[in-house]
Amino acid sequence: MNAKTLQKRFLAQVGDLSPFHRLIDLLPDVGFFMKDSQGRFMLNNLRACQFCNADNEQQTIGKTDYDFFSKDRADFYVRGDRAVMETGVPVINEIAPAPEHSDRLMVHSKFPVYDKRGRAIGVVGFHRIVDELRDTQRWHGRFAQVVSFIHAHYGENLDVKRLAKLAGVSQSQFERRFNRIFGTTPYEYLLRVRITAARTLLETTERTIADIACETGFYDHSHFTRTFKRIAGLSPGQYRKHHFEPAR
Repeated sequence: MNAKTLQKRFLAQVGDLSPFHRLIDLLPDVGFFMKDSQGRFMLNNLRACQFCNADNEQQTIGKTDYDFFSKDRADFYVRGDRAVMETGVPVINEIAPAPEHSDRLMVHSKFPVYDKRGRAIGVVGFHRIVDELRDTQRWHGRFAQVVSFIHAHYGENLDVKRLAKLAGVSQSQFERRFNRIFGTTPYEYLLRVRITAARTLLETTERTIADIACETGFYDHSHFTRTFKRIAGLSPGQYRKHHFEPAR
């Protein structure tokens, strides 16, 4: 009996999957998930639940990316899932944008899930945040440095032409590549980084909204307010009212 047959026969006898379920909850910093063909979550370990801002797996079962993430992020994830199911080609160690509440990158892999008749019925995969982009160099080289630059200099007057020059590619190439990786434009990504920084300042300081707008790269107060409300769902003032925590 060859090894593959031996393995298959043993696994066919397994009746209780709870030990496997408990083990994937222990994966450090790795989110594990499974979705059906309609994009509904069927499995999520604890880290994946944290990505969804859910307290436990039961809060995610039957729901989709659209229940937890912004439309642009959910669209990006769903497109990838469908491609894996339709082509049968897995995604392995690709870089993708992390959920909306994090402006960092994540590395993810996913495979199609087949039923006993060989039909694709879903996807299974994992993802992990790449801290400080240190693991992305071998995939995207100088392009990853540009993202680090955005995070370090979001308060400055950044334009796409300058970022493309840092990446060493033409502006059109940069915009296409950025959109392919992040599922959004470089300018929209910059806005989200700025709003994340603004949210932190609103939560932790008593600085004026106008001062925070200027600090995070918005030189037009009304533009800051419109952008903040579009991304965060509340005006800056409303957000501060609900989230401000004075220093003790």
